[in-house]
This record gives sequence, structure tokens and C-alpha cells, in this order.
Amino acid sequence: MDGRLIIDGRRLETTELQASTNPATLESLGRFHLAAHENCEEAVRAAKSAYPAWRDMSAGEKKRLLLRAKQGLLARGPEIAEVIAREKGGPITETYAKEVFPVLEALDYYARFGLRHTRPQKSRPHIFLFTHKITRYRFQALGPSLIISPWNYPFLIPAFDALSALAAGNTVVLRPSTTTAFTGLILGELLQEAGLPPGVLNVIPCRTQHVEGLITHPDVRSVLFTGSTEVGKKIMAMASQNLTNITLELGGKDPMIVCRDADAERAARGAVWGAFANCGQSCGSVERLYVQRDIAPEFIARIEALAREIAVGDPLDPDTDLGPMATLPQLRLVEEHIGEAVEKGAKLLCGGDRIPEFKGYFIRPAILTGVDHSMRIMREETFGPVLPIMEFGELEEALALANDSDYGLTASVWTRSRRTAERCAETLETGTVSVNDHMSSFPEPSAIWGGIKQTGIGRSHGPYGMRELQNIKYTTLDFVRKPSLLWWFPYSRRAYRLFQDAAGLYHHPSWAQKGRNLGALIPRLAEIRRKVPLRNFIRSLPRLLSK
Repeated sequence: MDGRLIIDGRRLETTELQASTNPATLESLGRFHLAAHENCEEAVRAAKSAYPAWRDMSAGEKKRLLLRAKQGLLARGPEIAEVIAREKGGPITETYAKEVFPVLEALDYYARFGLRHTRPQKSRPHIFLFTHKITRYRFQALGPSLIISPWNYPFLIPAFDALSALAAGNTVVLRPSTTTAFTGLILGELLQEAGLPPGVLNVIPCRTQHVEGLITHPDVRSVLFTGSTEVGKKIMAMASQNLTNITLELGGKDPMIVCRDADAERAARGAVWGAFANCGQSCGSVERLYVQRDIAPEFIARIEALAREIAVGDPLDPDTDLGPMATLPQLRLVEEHIGEAVEKGAKLLCGGDRIPEFKGYFIRPAILTGVDHSMRIMREETFGPVLPIMEFGELEEALALANDSDYGLTASVWTRSRRTAERCAETLETGTVSVNDHMSSFPEPSAIWGGIKQTGIGRSHGPYGMRELQNIKYTTLDFVRKPSLLWWFPYSRRAYRLFQDAAGLYHHPSWAQKGRNLGALIPRLAEIRRKVPLRNFIRSLPRLLSK
């Protein structure tokens, strides 16, 4: 694995190195180079310098580049999945399915469809005096984008963010997590091999103080951050120094609601996967489960049985379901949440203990009942393989419990009723609602990602995520040969009366009054036509008659 920085198309060494540790074996995977202040400055300069040419590169050239990157990833997919599995500890089958495969789809999406979202869109003026104008919405890239990426999906998240920024016409400085730096560097390497011009994507693992310098850098035009709410608020404050555009995805406490009419077997399997996939280290994991009381005993028993069947072990074994947690501090936080819940009266049905036969950060998947919203495990992001379960009576109670959270990322509802599904989709206070599935929206490249409340601000990915990284510009072109327009100087009493009559004609609810206003305007048609094209009135007739 190559641990050198990627700046302006070159691989660079520095004087400071840091080791990457396999969380399953606690063995060193090698050392990567940490960027110093001057390296960070060089990366921003490179991104700024490369920006005009990348912004203006034809869509066809960008499409061919992204498709070459797709073929490169397809060829190197197993190798990259192994690097991720070693560096993060995710099971290799899950790693390929949840990181490599979705990035293949994202490369395909942005190559085929994403670049369309940079094209101008026609608009139609509403004011009848303006209908002769040619109006467009144009979507202009902002410039160098700083992406600060986490360790929990070290390939998927930076790839999706980078591809969205690049497709929007921006250049990128990527700061991968120092926990999974090799994976972030492989992403840059992959795009380099596909022919990405120098400086368009720069990858620089660095320390926190250097990240802060990047956030406040005057040439950084947008910041995309995925991480904790506490850090996100600090980034927001720092970005305000230059009014830098920001998109913050700060985690979740995602609820799952299981109604009495749900397919119980599907819901149980969905709950176990949604809570424990990626060792629970997903912003969109099921972190709270609410099940209707009359089906709860059998449903909870089935979940416990499925949880006990999960194969915990070597991440490089394709039959492994659950690997270790990625870091020791996160493992300890999970243990704290479980311990505090049990002290307050929760019942631990299974799991929650470390596995002594493994050296790494392994913990058995845990299920808790008897929990309530006074416990940290129901209010704070746990980010580990724990599933706390509460019972509810009727749907409105479940919706109130689900919305009783500082977070609002995603939620899922399990029911056979379309009416119930629509009710929940409308009421749940989240950025995404899934019915009879969970965590399916993030890998979909055309879907947005983000939430409300303490989850953050803005959206990423897909057409609406690209808009967060663009200047939405309104342009209006007027080629009508008129020496003056009706609303220009000089003002007069006649002009004042004319606008009053026009307002009554188009907006008064009474047809009689409309007729009087029209009668007042007809004698002045010749005067009006000198300053307003006749076709404006013709085009506005359907609107006038529809009132």
C-alpha cells in the first residue's frame, strides 16, 4: 500500500509518518505520510489552479474519464475490498457489497446522468411584462471543495462526496480519516489512473490543526464534512469566517417502527441487519426499535435468535458477518451505553461482551429491552452493534417516540399498509424514510443524503446534492427593440394609474372590475405597445382567463 500524499498529480513523502492498525489483529498495516502545513497549502493551490480547466472540460471528456475509473475499480475491486477490510475491520463480503459495488454504480451514474445537472434549465417569467425575456437557471461550480471524511465507510463516503463535487465542476482536496488513510489514498490513485488531470483531486491525510487551516482557507469554496455533531458545529463556526459554503452530515439515532401488520420475518431480519451491519458503525443504522405491543414477544424472540446466529470473526473470511469495531474509543463508548442502560433497569438479552479469543476490538451484538428515553442508549448516537427495543400501543405513540430525538437522519417503517406507510412518511422528522427496508438510500447515487435537527444541514449526492456545491445563477436576456421599458424613468401619474389598472385586470377577483380595468387600458394600448411587446399580452391570455 502506498502511503504517500497525492498533490497536483504527484505522490509526495513528508517527514511525519503514522501507522495504520488492523482493528481485528492490532497489527500494523504500514505507515502513511501526514501532510504538513505547506503540503496543505500546496494542495489548495493545486486545486485552485486546476479548477478553470476542469470546470470547462466537456461533459463527453468527463464521462469517458469516469467510465475509465469504473473499469479500473471493477478490475481492482477485490484488492480494494481487502484493503478496506484490513484497515477498518469490515467483513470482506460486506465491504465489497456496501463500499465497492455502490461506488461502481456511482461512477456509472455520474458518467451517464450526473453531468446533465450542470446544464442550464429553461425558466418562464410569471410577470406578464417580462414574458418576452429569455430566462435560464445556470449551475456554476464554486471552486475548490474540501471533503473531510470519516473512517466508518472510508471508501464509500469520500467517493460519493468527491464524485458529486467533481461532477458539479469543482476540484477537490480530500482529507481522509487518519484511521483509514490508506483507503482514502487508494481512491485518489484510482482516479489518477483513469486520467484525472493533476490537481483536480488531492488526497492529504493530516492532523486536526491542519484541517482547521484548510477550513478557514480563503480559496476553499465549500466544505463537506461527515462526523460528529460537536465537531460539525466547530466547523460551521470556522467556515463562517469566510462565509464558506458547508454541508454537514453529523450522525443519527435512527428509529425503526414495526407495526402489527408487518411481515414479521422480513422485519426481524431487516432489524438485525440494519442494527449490526458494519458493526453498527453507520450513521443510518437502526439505533432504536419500536415494536407494536401485541406482536412484541414473538418478534423480540425472533430477533434474539437471529442475533445469536451472527458469525463474528476474521474480516477476510467471506463467511464472516461481523468483524471488530474500528477503534478502541468507540468500543468503550458502546460498553458505556450498554452499562448505563442496564444500571437503569434495561434487560440485556444477549451480547455486549468482548470476545476473549480475538485480539482486536470485537464485541458480540447486543439486544436490550426495557429501555426508555431517559437512557443514553435511546438518546445519544451509540455507533455500535447494539439494538435497544421499546414497545408501543398505537401508531401515533410510535411516531411521537421516533420524533423525540435531537437527530433526524433516516427512519424506517415496517407495514403492509400503504396508508400507514404514507402517514409515517409524512410525519417522521427525518431526511429519508424507508418502508420495509433500512439503510438503502445512501448507496443509491441518485438519492439525497442528509437530515435535520442535530443531524446537520444541507444535502449531498444526486442532483440535489450537486446543487449544494453549485452557484445557482438566474440569467435573463432581453433582445426586444424598445427604446425604453414601461417601468423605467420617468415616473408619472399616468404610469401610476396604468399599473393600478393592470393590477386590477390580472389580480382582482371580480370579473366586473376586471372589465372596468380593461376598459381603462384599451385607449392606452398604443402607448403601452411602445414599451411592452404585444406578444406579452397574447401569452398572458390563458392566465388572465383562468382567474
